[in-house]
Amino acid sequence: MTVRTHHVPGRRARAGALLATGVLVLAGCTGQADDPSAAATPSATPSVATGSPVPDDGPLDRDQACAAMYVDGGTPLERRVGDALLDVSESFDTAAAAEMHDLARDLGRLQERVPDEFGAALDQVRVPFVQMQEHLDTGGDGSVDLDVASAVDGLKQYRELCS
Repeated sequence: MTVRTHHVPGRRARAGALLATGVLVLAGCTGQADDPSAAATPSATPSVATGSPVPDDGPLDRDQACAAMYVDGGTPLERRVGDALLDVSESFDTAAAAEMHDLARDLGRLQERVPDEFGAALDQVRVPFVQMQEHLDTGGDGSVDLDVASAVDGLKQYRELCS
């Protein structure tokens, strides 16, 4: 699924609907659908040890890598990824671009710390965020194709590693 951020009648609605479907599928997998007050630990993410805090620096073990994606901090990283992709498909503005940049940075930092088996999944999750960053760095003309399907696939792979 590719999202184009400029405004083309009909295309924006289709792209938003496709992206929303992908995000809802992911949210359904986590058990957090549209309820932001849902438990921070997704029901489909077993084996995330609650006594395994995520350190601020240094390498992470498997449980800490899973916690970093699904339970660490206020809004889980997985949910922030879905929300940012949905936001940028609805409105390409400075706030959406800033959130995409922040997530690209956060995902890059996480990738440096997770065990090797998580690397390929995070590479895929990062694709649309890196595409947006490259677009902004080159002074793009306001439209960019984002490979959202890659992020969805990467999140699914990450979830499987945490199961």
